[in-house]
Parts: sequence; C-alpha cells; structure tokens
Amino acid sequence: MANALESALQKALSVRLNLQISLSQLPIIEEWMDIHLDRWLEHNPTPPDMPDGEGVTFLAMLGSDLRRVWWGAWGDPRGFVPKMADYFKLCNIAKGDAHLLDKIGEQLEPELVGSWIGVWGKKVITGWHFWDPHPWEKVETMFGTHEAKYAIKKWVDDHHIAQIERFTQSIGEEPFSEIEFAMPGTTVDEQLATMSAAFDRFTGSPIDPQIVSRFREASAPQFGLSLRIRGGQIVRVGGLAPGLALATIKGVCEDATIGVDGKLDKMVGALGEGIVRVEYGRAGERAGVDVYLEPSEPAPKHPAPPPTVAN
Repeated sequence: MANALESALQKALSVRLNLQISLSQLPIIEEWMDIHLDRWLEHNPTPPDMPDGEGVTFLAMLGSDLRRVWWGAWGDPRGFVPKMADYFKLCNIAKGDAHLLDKIGEQLEPELVGSWIGVWGKKVITGWHFWDPHPWEKVETMFGTHEAKYAIKKWVDDHHIAQIERFTQSIGEEPFSEIEFAMPGTTVDEQLATMSAAFDRFTGSPIDPQIVSRFREASAPQFGLSLRIRGGQIVRVGGLAPGLALATIKGVCEDATIGVDGKLDKMVGALGEGIVRVEYGRAGERAGVDVYLEPSEPAPKHPAPPPTVAN
C-alpha cells in the first residue's frame, strides 16, 4: 500500500510539474499570472490528502489559437473541500460567493468536487465545479427568475432531459454559472442534430454543416452541450465532442475561420496523453475551439548519443 501511495504521489507531482512547464510556451501568460496559477496548483490535494489515497483527476484545456488556457481538478469532497477553503481564502473570496458555494453544496451534495483556474482576455478567472450528474429539478431551483432559466427549462422539457452532467461557477467580478447536458439520442447523427438545433435556438443559427460532418468522425455518441449564464442571460453556448484527431480539430477551425497556433501540435503532445474532448463554442459574434487533455507526466529527456569515434 505504501509503495502504491508513493507512486501515486510521484505521478501527481509530475503532472503538476508538466502543467507548470507548459506555461513557458504560452505567450498569453504574463509574469504576474504565474503566482495565481502556482497557487492553484499548490492548493489541490495530493493522494495522501485523499480518502484511501485516491487520486485527483486533472483536466487541461488549450484554445486552438493558444489564447485561452484552463486547468481543472476534482475528486472526493473529503479531500478537496479543506484545500479549496484555503485556496479561496487566499483569493479573498467574497462572502456572497462563499455563501453560494455552501448553499449549492448543501442542495446537491456532490460526490465529485473541485476547483479550476483559467486565463483568457488578459484576465485570470477562477472558481469551483461539481463533476457528477445531478437532477435538473434540483438545479432549476438554484436559479432565480430570469430569461436564461426559462429558455433552458423549455429546452430541457422539450427533450425530456432529467439531469445535468456538470455544474461550474466562477467567483469574483461578473461571475457566471455553466451547466452541461448530455445530448439525448442513441446515435451520433441523432445527437448532432439535437446539438445543432440547440445552437439555433440559443444563438440564432445552427452549427455549420461542415463542422457537423467533422464531428461525425467521433467514435461514440457522447456529445454534450454547455450553457454559460451571466446576468440572467445565456452568454456562451458550447458543443462538446468526444476526443477527435488533431487533424479533424484543425478542420473544424478552418470551417469556422478560427485561428490555430503553430505550436498547438507540440503543446498537445507534450502536455497530455491524448485529446479527451473538444468544444466548439460561440459567445456573441466570437467563436472558438478548445482542446481538452488529461495532463500527463513530462516526457523523459533522452541523453544525447555519444560522439562517433573515427577509426
């Protein structure tokens, strides 16, 4: 048991190191941001902090143009909540934000809790999330009376959706909530048709047929929809696809006229063990493609071969 725990701890520390290393390759990360990202890393539990030495699940996101980065982690609340409390205290969490976390935690009693941090728009944003399903009827009661709630409720009722898959909340200025739904349907085509229709309903236009065609390369019907709510309005809609090949992702970017940074391939290869999900999102007139990976340990550096000795 001791050896297994030691091995899990070593892997967890290596994953953290790889995330830190990746920052030097991202031009959007300014020097002042490092302390915030390092603080977040330091306030995630390690296997010895977790019940029965359980591991912590990490997820990393890179925007295709490398202008967005996001890190998230989650696990058993018994290991995460104490660390999160310390982290948010250092973030000077507002009383209102803390009260909201406590209130929603009591209502949903999540089994998977965690925190996240992101950089986009020259800002560092942070917050918390629950990564286990919860009944929609419970989540619905958490929202006040506003346009977004009624629009989402109508869509959920129309498609007979019983639960959400994830709940996310940011803290600080202009906070937002984000909920994720699994697409109804048993086939890739059924789910993609529902996703495109949801974009039409919430953004005013469906997903481009060429992008839908790219998404058909997914190996399984495991698509989702994320809806971001701020100030009573739906401000962003995201279509989630299970892991796609990088070439397919670049095709989506081309179809949507979204930039792809030349270092994306290298970053994806160095940071993760494979692409686990891809998100095509729209926020007003802006669109973006985000690539999600499970961060791995840094690749070993192979020593240079010895010089050839001439005969």
